[in-house]
Amino acid sequence: MTARQAWAAGILVTTLALIAFAAWQPGAKAVHDAPPPPPAHCPALAPGDHTLTIDTPEGARQVFLHAPPGPNKPRPLVIALHGAGETGQDFANDTGFSRLADREDFLVAYPSAGSANAFWNMSGSVPGGSNDVEVIERSLDQLEAAVCVDSARVFVTGVSNGGGMTARLGCELSERLAGVASVAGGYRALPPCKPERPLPVLEIHGTADQVVPYAGKPPDYNGSVKRWLWLWRRIDGCQGKADRLVPAPGVTEIAWRHCTAGTRVEHVRLDGQAHGWPGGARTDPPPAPFAATWRTWQFFRSLPPRPPVQAG
Repeated sequence: MTARQAWAAGILVTTLALIAFAAWQPGAKAVHDAPPPPPAHCPALAPGDHTLTIDTPEGARQVFLHAPPGPNKPRPLVIALHGAGETGQDFANDTGFSRLADREDFLVAYPSAGSANAFWNMSGSVPGGSNDVEVIERSLDQLEAAVCVDSARVFVTGVSNGGGMTARLGCELSERLAGVASVAGGYRALPPCKPERPLPVLEIHGTADQVVPYAGKPPDYNGSVKRWLWLWRRIDGCQGKADRLVPAPGVTEIAWRHCTAGTRVEHVRLDGQAHGWPGGARTDPPPAPFAATWRTWQFFRSLPPRPPVQAG
C-alpha cells in the first residue's frame, strides 16, 4: 500500500467511525428520519374545528372541518356525509370522527346538504334538487386549496342518504378518490354507475335495516346490498371466491381481494342491526364492540394512494 492509499484508507475508517458514533449517541436522530417540510403551496390550518364557506354555482355552502394537532404536512382527507335531515356538524357529533382524526392524524370534512330538508340528491333526479356531485367536487377543490390535503388519499363515507350519495360519488368522482365506504346506504335510486377507473369500496349494512332493507324492496328488490356488491365486483374485475371472517358474534366480514389495479370490495354484514351508523360515536378498534367509525377508517388507511390522473 502506498502512503497516499494508506492516508485515504485512514480517512475512510475515521469517517465511518464518526458516523457510527453519532448513530450510537442516545437521542441521536438520523438525518433521513427528519420529517420533510410541507410543500410550499400547502396552507397551514390551526388544529381544531373550522367552518369553511364553499362557493358553488348554487350559492354558498358550509363545510364543517376538523384538523388534527401536529406539524403542518399533507394529510389524508375523509369527507363524511350525513343522513337525511341532519347537518355536517350533527354527523361529527354522531360519529366521533374528529376524535379519531386527532388520534390517527387525518383531516375530516363534514359538508351539509343544501336542500330545505337536508337531503342529498343522490339520484340526480329530484325535482329542483341541487347538483350535489358538482357541489362535493367544488368543495374538494376549495378544501385542497385551503388546507394541506394529500390529494392522493381522499376518501368519502356516509350513512343512509349520505351512504347512497357516497356510492354515487364513487361512480362520478373515481378519478379524485382513493376509496369509498357506504354505511346503511340506499342504492335503489342511483343512476347507472360508470366510473373512470376501478375503486376500492366498503359496504356496511345491518340485516334488520328497516329503512333500506338489506335484501332491497319488493317487487324487484332493486338496491339490495348483494346487487350493489356484485356491481362493484364487476367494475373492479374481482376474481375468485371471497374471504370470510367472523371476528365477533353477529359480525361477518366478506372481502373480494383479487381485483384489478390493486382494488378490493369489502362488506361487513351485521346480523340484527337496524338502520343507522353502527356503534355511534365509538372509535375503539377490536376487541371493542363493532364501530363503523373505526372500521371505515381502518379500510381507508389500508388502501394505496390514488394513482396519478392520466393526462389527456
